[in-house]
Amino acid sequence: MRRLLKIIAISIGVPILLLIGCVAVDRIPYFRAKPPRSVVDVSSCLAWLKKPKDAYRIISGGNTYYQITGPAGRFASSGLAGYTFDSRGHFIGWSIDIGDFKEPAEVFEDDARREKISLDELKMAVGQQP
Repeated sequence: MRRLLKIIAISIGVPILLLIGCVAVDRIPYFRAKPPRSVVDVSSCLAWLKKPKDAYRIISGGNTYYQITGPAGRFASSGLAGYTFDSRGHFIGWSIDIGDFKEPAEVFEDDARREKISLDELKMAVGQQP
């Protein structure tokens, strides 16, 4: 009977420990990608990110938005983390994985067009020094 209980405990315990480990490993990139409260505009985001990947202009529903991408926010993500700003450069939201999660939703409507721009173009578009 003891042997049976030991086998059951191991067969249940090992998968649970593996699941906990996978979740823990996935949280590390999340906390690195999550912007601090000090990120309120493009310049504070660039200062926090230090090495942004790319910048984009997004035209959606007649409005213009900007996005900066940074390191992926998930261990097995399909895209980078994305930090989105309104036309004046104010931070409006972020996505842990722009490949899977198109957030903020108001920016990524069906008619949204996304074009890559340089960081200098982004800074000039929101009224900051390149």
